[in-house]
Amino acid sequence: MSLTLEELSRQLMVPLRGDPDTRVDSACSLEAPRPGALCFCEKANQVKFGPGEIGILITPGPPEGDWNVLLSTNPRVTFAQALRLLYPEPALVAGVHQTAWLDPTARVHPGARVGPLCCVEAGAVVEEGAELVAQVTLGAGAVVGAGSKLWPGSSLAAGCTVGKDCVLEPGARVLAGSSLGDAVWLGARAVVDGATLANGIKADNQIYVGPGSQIGPHALLISQSCVGPDTRMGAYSLVAAQGAILGQVEVGPQVQIAGRCVIAESVTEKGSAWAGDPAVPYSLEMRNRALRLKALPAYLKRSRPQPP
Repeated sequence: MSLTLEELSRQLMVPLRGDPDTRVDSACSLEAPRPGALCFCEKANQVKFGPGEIGILITPGPPEGDWNVLLSTNPRVTFAQALRLLYPEPALVAGVHQTAWLDPTARVHPGARVGPLCCVEAGAVVEEGAELVAQVTLGAGAVVGAGSKLWPGSSLAAGCTVGKDCVLEPGARVLAGSSLGDAVWLGARAVVDGATLANGIKADNQIYVGPGSQIGPHALLISQSCVGPDTRMGAYSLVAAQGAILGQVEVGPQVQIAGRCVIAESVTEKGSAWAGDPAVPYSLEMRNRALRLKALPAYLKRSRPQPP
């Protein structure tokens, strides 16, 4: 797609400097600049070329010269957002691939797509704009909401529901008794095992949510984190990488659980932060780590073998 400097400025909500009619249709790196392309730098001294060698530069402060720039305090993020504008996803081509298998009682909306080698069992529903990319399995009575996208190898067990505008990355599995709200994102090889996930949840690669658990709106589960059975997590709560909740506990809204932290008891104070194994308040864990680090030289000295 081709966009002008003015159009990018308006859609990205950042100020511009230079010719608003300057047009770009691609992106490039600092090492390989070219006219008509978009690039970014975080520091002006990273730029080793002149204004005419690049279409538009995203930067916190432009180098000296007559540049066409988008001024951003976080050029890397703005560049990533611009890429989505320059390279939009292709329009969905509706239909059922000839190698897909559909039970006669399954219902696929005419505006949905079922890709190669997919399996849609009895009574399953694929709503308008939804896409099963390839090798996706829907159990009997499973429902995929409008606009959702299921990548290869993902699956829904019988009776499971996925809301609108969800994404299931490759190998993600939604097991029996599970329900996903709208705009839920499941990373690769994530497993939801009989749990309920509210709207807007982002769950990273290889996470696990156990049976009977209820995860509140807009919670965030980072890579390889684990939520045990019958857990209640509040809205906007967070479990960092490899963090674990052992189950049958309550986690309050906006609670932050650090990486590799283990929660064995309820932590309900809104906005509190926890770390360590077993979990303690984050500030206390940081103090304990500082004390251990301070004592490390003396420990090494004591443990070093003495010469004969």
